[in-house]
Formats: sequence, structure tokens, C-alpha cells
Amino acid sequence: MTFSIVIYDPNEEAWGIGVASRFLAVGAFVPWLRPGIGAIATQALANLEYGVRGLELLQRYDAAKTLEILTSNDPLRERRQVGIVDSGGNAVAFTGKECYPYAGHIVGNGFTVQGNILAGEEVLEAMAREAEGRGRIYEKILRALKSGEAKGGDRRGRQGAAIIIVKKPVVSTGREFDPLAVGKYMDLRVDDNPDPLRELERMVDTWVAMFMDEEMVNVEDYRNEVNEALRRLGYGDLKTWVELNNFEAKFTGDKIGRSVLRVLLRQAGME
Repeated sequence: MTFSIVIYDPNEEAWGIGVASRFLAVGAFVPWLRPGIGAIATQALANLEYGVRGLELLQRYDAAKTLEILTSNDPLRERRQVGIVDSGGNAVAFTGKECYPYAGHIVGNGFTVQGNILAGEEVLEAMAREAEGRGRIYEKILRALKSGEAKGGDRRGRQGAAIIIVKKPVVSTGREFDPLAVGKYMDLRVDDNPDPLRELERMVDTWVAMFMDEEMVNVEDYRNEVNEALRRLGYGDLKTWVELNNFEAKFTGDKIGRSVLRVLLRQAGME
């Protein structure tokens, strides 16, 4: 009923999971992550203990041993599906023989993709290609989910999606509110939506605009577009829009974050 990607990026020292499904609030049940420890996706007849206990096991064992312990004494293991990436990026997956077809997984270098009740194997193949591509970890996850859906995704349709990424906490950047200081890289869920991946992509863009370092551009270079967007949205000045949308950290008065500018134009229907 679900397709997902579990991935580690050694350059960013980040572990991430992306998931989409015809299931309410799928992001509340499939992804389990802990900074510096690893990530686990539990699905099909999901055993939530695979997430809770699995993260405990990953503090002592690698992904392969953790998977062996989780499945060895589970009488319903043939109805389970799980993907695991450990602290070193070692990836493993398991698809039980009694999962509803099409069900399967592909394990690659630092990632695993898995799914059940899928349109076919091509869903996972498309996801794996994106996992092997370039880009920030959240970009690869989002592209993998979109590519999987483009190949048919969950045969039953669409409802929920999520991207959750963690990384080792970093020294504060000096911002008053910084998710990275507690190991949160990205934490987004779409619980019930007719087009969850489209909504998830919009939320990813907004998260990037709000929390991630980026190029700052001169407002004057985009004055005509900014003024038109503000007019359409009913704002008298840019500062008011910035403050009401919580983008103060990306606005100096003369400069604005490039992704924040995109959010403004998108809200005004100009992008």
C-alpha cells in the first residue's frame, strides 16, 4: 500500500525517508529516524515495533543484523516490508512473500527503495535511479517519490506523503530558531490530500525558503515583479508580507532569499 525511500547522504551526514501511499497520515507510521543512528521504513502490514525497537538495535548493530533480529521471531514476517539504513550508510531491505503484489525492493549504495501494491517493478526502478542521482538529500527523495508516482505508484491511488530527514545536531548558526540545532533537517507531512506529492513539493519549497541557507538577491533587481505580486496579494509593502509569512531571517530590507522570492511569486500566481 506504500512506496518509500530510505537514504543516507555522507556529504550532509543526513538520514532521510520519503514515503507516499493511499493511506491516511502515512508519515506518522512508516518513517522512523534518529540522528547519527539511522533510518527505518516499516510498511505493508506495518509493525511499528520495527521502528521503535529497530532504532534501539541500530545503536548496537549494523543494518543487516538489525533486520535479522527484527524478522527472525516475527510470525507475520512474510506480510511485512522494511527498509533500513544504518549510521554508516549500509542499506538492507526485506519484502515478505505474502505482501500484496506488486511488492519488492531495490538496495543500492546508501539507500533502499521498497513498495507494495504497486503498479509494477518500474516504480522502484525509477525511484532507484533518482536515489543514485545528484543533489541535496531532500531533492533526491522528492524526485524519487515523484518518479515512482509517474510510473503508477500505489495502485489504489493517493492520499498521504511525507519527507523526514535528520542529521547530527550542528552548532547553532546564531539564528533564534534553527531546526538543525536539534538534528531536524526537514520534517514535513501531508496527511490527507488528493494530490499529496504536489502539496509536499510546495511545502518543501517553503521549508527551504524559511530554514536553509541560500543566495540572497537584491530586491531592486526584481522590483517590478515584487510590486505586482504584492498588489495581487493585497499587501502595501514587502516587509509586511515577509513578517506575516515568517521569513524575517531571509530579509534585510535590501536583499531577500532567492527561494523566498519564489514563494512570493508563487503565492501571487506569477510562477
